Amino acid sequence: MTLENMFYLSQTVAAFAIVASLLFVAVEVRGSNQVSRHRAIEELLEDYRGVRMSIATNADVARAWLSGLHNFDALDPSDRVKFSLTADLFFHTHESIYLHYKGGRMSRAMYEPQRSNMTDFLCYPGLQTVWALRKRYFHVAYQSHVDEAIATARTVGTVPSLYGESRQAGLRDPA
Repeated sequence: MTLENMFYLSQTVAAFAIVASLLFVAVEVRGSNQVSRHRAIEELLEDYRGVRMSIATNADVARAWLSGLHNFDALDPSDRVKFSLTADLFFHTHESIYLHYKGGRMSRAMYEPQRSNMTDFLCYPGLQTVWALRKRYFHVAYQSHVDEAIATARTVGTVPSLYGESRQAGLRDPA
């Protein structure tokens, strides 16, 4: 084997090694991106669990939340603040989830249950009222998404009972 043949052979081996290393890097980057996406989604879902726990572990907030869902205007000023801040957390969490989905970082299968949850809650008139007051603080695409969901909810015309609540169960009537 001549020195020239050895040179060509070494160049061929080096080329294969470079291609193999690039493939390895691509696989590692892909895996890292998947882990990063998964971590971001888990953090969003943890934020949403935090919103729900803040309602579940505080009787005053739970009362304000439940009453406010049905009639925001009937709340006293303190309960309006509690309801508005809780609703703001709800909307910001769902906005993040929506933007992750639209950005391709969340699969449709993971997004759909969250979309259904938000759509059901948007049937409550109190949440619609807070949205009208606060929507300018959200991403334009999310504003359109929520506005469409509210328009659809209004055509249905029924108020859900997601907590098994009823008007006779201690909710304040507008007076």
